[in-house]
Amino acid sequence: MTALHPGEVPPSEVRRPAVGLGGWLGGWLALLVALLVLLAGAGTTALLLGDVHHETATRLDDLARTSTSLVVAASDAGAGDGAAAQRAAVAVLGAELRDLAGTDLERDAVEREVTAAQEWLRRDAGAAPRELLAAHEALVEQVSAEQTRQRAEQAQLRHASLAVVVLILVGALGLTLLLAVRVRRGLVAPLADVAAVLGALATGDHARRADAERGPAEVRAVASWVNALADEGARVRAAGARSAELRRLASEVGRLARDPVDHEASLAEALRVLGEGLRVDRIWVRLFDAEDAAPWGARTPTPSGMHDTPGGSAINGLRGSWAREGAPAVVEEIGAAGEDLSRWLQEVWSNDGHLAVPDLPSCVADGSAEPAARDFSERTGAAAVLLVPVGAGEAALGALTAFTHDGPREWTDEEVTLLRSVASDLGRAAVVHRLLQGSEALVEQLRELDVRKSTFLATVSHELRTPLTSIAGYVEMLRDGGAGEIDEDVDRMLAVVERNTVRLRVLIEDLLALSHIEDGAPRGVLEVVTIGDLVRGVAEEHRRAAAGAGVALEVDVDLDAELLGALRVHGDPTSLHRAVSGLVSNAVKFTPSGGSVLVRAARDGDRCAVEVVDTGIGIPLAEQGGLFTRFFRASNATALAVPGAGLGLTIARSVVEHHGGQLLISSAAGSGTTARVLLPAAALAEAVAAV
Repeated sequence: MTALHPGEVPPSEVRRPAVGLGGWLGGWLALLVALLVLLAGAGTTALLLGDVHHETATRLDDLARTSTSLVVAASDAGAGDGAAAQRAAVAVLGAELRDLAGTDLERDAVEREVTAAQEWLRRDAGAAPRELLAAHEALVEQVSAEQTRQRAEQAQLRHASLAVVVLILVGALGLTLLLAVRVRRGLVAPLADVAAVLGALATGDHARRADAERGPAEVRAVASWVNALADEGARVRAAGARSAELRRLASEVGRLARDPVDHEASLAEALRVLGEGLRVDRIWVRLFDAEDAAPWGARTPTPSGMHDTPGGSAINGLRGSWAREGAPAVVEEIGAAGEDLSRWLQEVWSNDGHLAVPDLPSCVADGSAEPAARDFSERTGAAAVLLVPVGAGEAALGALTAFTHDGPREWTDEEVTLLRSVASDLGRAAVVHRLLQGSEALVEQLRELDVRKSTFLATVSHELRTPLTSIAGYVEMLRDGGAGEIDEDVDRMLAVVERNTVRLRVLIEDLLALSHIEDGAPRGVLEVVTIGDLVRGVAEEHRRAAAGAGVALEVDVDLDAELLGALRVHGDPTSLHRAVSGLVSNAVKFTPSGGSVLVRAARDGDRCAVEVVDTGIGIPLAEQGGLFTRFFRASNATALAVPGAGLGLTIARSVVEHHGGQLLISSAAGSGTTARVLLPAAALAEAVAAV
């Protein structure tokens, strides 16, 4: 639904004109005013008619009284002042009677009476006034009849006026009641319905709508606005739900797209989820080959099952497509119009843009579509297209395209954001995929080099040990006099040869041991090894060398633990002897004359501990990170030209870890070194040996 804005007319107002509340009230007021006017007119008429009747009654009374006065003036009673005065009085009263007469009958009666009075005055005084009295009685009777008629008319007028007033009041009351009923039915009830709808909407019943066909125009307008607001709220809620769905979809698709284990299966699932979530017909992912930026998808099968770009370089990276079930078949090849696709996508990627076409056929029809868009429309029959570049860093790697065959369709900002997010994830996944491929190849090369190195060391060590054994044997024979007596100078030279032969033999044996350990060679025969006897034997081997270097070599074995059998481990005696011997040898070599070396054996919880503590030159703290690296030599040892190959700690740690133990080194330059070997005691070592 389209949102309404201030000033717009709700849809219901456009569909059906209606009388407004103002029309109702205006009509009622008009009728009420008309009734009031009628009431005023009736009252005025009654007043006017009353005045007329009052004037008429007054006139009739004056007429009757003047007639009586005329009769008296014309009789003997009026002759007291003389005949002239009597005639003048009769004339005056006659004139008054003529003025008071209002009708023809009254004027006729007045004329007869005045004439009779004048004739009476001309007659003799003794004549009887019969004619005058008869005329007077006729006039009085006529006045009396007129007065009776006037009173009857006045009574009828009062009754009629009262009836009119009553009717007008009843009409006004009826109009008021009618208005009240109309307001009740047409205003109060619709407003109550609108209020109920608002209450339902406020409590979560978002499906309720007001009846926009009831009540006056204003109420219908309010109902229409309420419905419009409810529809807008529903639209906003639907948009929010859609946005939340798209965010969840982006998270799920991104997780699938970043899966480093099974790229093809994860990408296929990601595109399916994305296509169904966007409700489109097809989703395509096209990436460019890393070598020549040729588009993935413009491909032809090769006998090996790989796909080649038009330039001939194999495409072996991330790509995929998804189509809705029942979607029409399309041509997936890019065609000649895609030759500049990489350049165009790079421009779009650099500008942080995208391509959204809601109605592709219309663009093609009006000629506004680019050649690539027309080619795409011909190959796919797409109606609406949304394309975003896939990239990482500064480079565009390809394109992610979604389109429908039914349209047109407006692409929302949320959908564009979702596709851009997925495209970013795909770009990172493509880079990671290529890096993983490169790293896997590099690891394989390094593994192969390591195997060759180990083979070389084993071969060289074996080949060197045989002649070295022969040299050592002949040197020993010469020094023992097997070839005759030799002088002291020759013996000293042979001693040097013998010493260096021993050093060379130790180096060869270390190389062989390290090669066997790194190759995962068996640890030998596992048996119970007594740690006390082990450290004593190692100390005895190095006592002569320590004495020659002026270093005090001491042994400290926890006798209580040894007597209780707590200083026993399961392991290969030869390997363990070599490890401890290497530690003691290093301690003696790197301890200046006058220093000391202590070899201690004790129980440490469920493990046996062997410590070799010396007061030698120590190891600089900054260099201790490479302690267990093959051929590592500390800078102070190199500066002092202390002999050694740098394999002792490497071999010792490998042996200890093969036995389920741990080797810890604590040292500081100029403060000596402590090497601590922790091995599982016999009870725990059995489980380690069985693994």
